[in-house]
Amino acid sequence: MIFYITLLIILCPKSIARAEKKFYTHYSSLCNYSTAIVKDPMVAEDIVQNLFIQLWHTQKLEEISYIEPYLLRATKFKSIDYLRTKNYQKTIPLEECAIESDQKISELKEEDIEPLFLFFTSKLPPKTRTIFLKSREEDMTYKEIANELDLSIKTIEAHMAKALRQMRVMLKKHNLLSVLLLF
Repeated sequence: MIFYITLLIILCPKSIARAEKKFYTHYSSLCNYSTAIVKDPMVAEDIVQNLFIQLWHTQKLEEISYIEPYLLRATKFKSIDYLRTKNYQKTIPLEECAIESDQKISELKEEDIEPLFLFFTSKLPPKTRTIFLKSREEDMTYKEIANELDLSIKTIEAHMAKALRQMRVMLKKHNLLSVLLLF
């Protein structure tokens, strides 16, 4: 196996460098997303690693034009496949897991939103993530957050605006803009 990897690096170093960059860019956020579905971080890591290996072997990694949405959906489906094959106690039909753009807000369930929320928050810068989570999960006011972090209220407002703007872009990219109304 080591010989094979060394041979690949010698024969096509640019291709490997690009694939490696994509892997390191998306790996942690995809692991968080998969963990939210399978409830096991070690299994989630295996799922994401196997996904990248599969894409590398089929040489699709270079062909995909919109890599983030593709990886997000592929991770979701691989995670669901894992749950099916392991006879997981809770059977999840594929139709329930797929969130379509024409789906009404009232039909969205917390189980559908939580993985997206975890994926989104993992993409935020650390300071913005901290402020966003304190506001949304701990139900703290901007003033309370400002006092706790020793920042001005305007700084908190700026970080929240940045977080919500990034969330809007991500949800729009995945045709899930209606989820934003829940935050």
